[in-house]
Amino acid sequence: MSVHVTDDRILGDVIERHRTLYDGPEIEAKLKYIIRDGPQSKLSDWDIHRLLRTARCMYFDTHVEMVSGHHTATYLRFESIARIPQLIRLIARDMADWIRLTFQHDPITGIVATMSAAELLAEGVADILHDKMRLRVTLTPYSPETGKIGTEIRTGAIRTGERFVALNDVTTRGNCISKLGKVITDHGGILAGMMVFARRDSGQFPLLQELVRQYPFYYAADLDMPQWEPDQCPLCRAQQPLLSWKEMPEF
Repeated sequence: MSVHVTDDRILGDVIERHRTLYDGPEIEAKLKYIIRDGPQSKLSDWDIHRLLRTARCMYFDTHVEMVSGHHTATYLRFESIARIPQLIRLIARDMADWIRLTFQHDPITGIVATMSAAELLAEGVADILHDKMRLRVTLTPYSPETGKIGTEIRTGAIRTGERFVALNDVTTRGNCISKLGKVITDHGGILAGMMVFARRDSGQFPLLQELVRQYPFYYAADLDMPQWEPDQCPLCRAQQPLLSWKEMPEF
């Protein structure tokens, strides 16, 4: 099994390789290969393609351990999108359109998100819908060291019978977005739907598939990103250096 590396030379090689990739023509085919339609979004494959390329947020052919503990060769760094206000606004506008259409006959009260880059999306959606639908944004704790989310919220932020959607930046297995949904129901609220910018999986996680079937579920980008348990990881068997999600830099 591979072990984590923090070698500056290896990180430097990764950065330089991706700078070259994004500055050349090969990135077009790389992005096109992983992007699938997001059926709830008005953003086209072309829109997602340009967004990912502009943000330079996708890593390819790199051995990364994700928050879940799974390993992948293709990694999405949402923080690279979050640093560009125009892209956050583009995604938030599409999310707002989905909320307006999905809940026009049964309005929601607010959004539950994490104190992470997802907060930018939640606040952006609430701002866009302000004149038509007043939404309360309720935030749960987030640890940038572990990538884990908490369940504590402000007292009275959710009242019995109020309808909320859960929002996160990305989902892989469905665990975090499900946890946000449980925050809503544990405080007497009704989980009306779920939203993420991207699903980054290959359809191999049953919980995520179940959530998509059970709730109105928005995602703009559906990214084909195969992942493996460490003991089944082909990159580990090939002894490729393993980087943590926390180490993935901007470039």
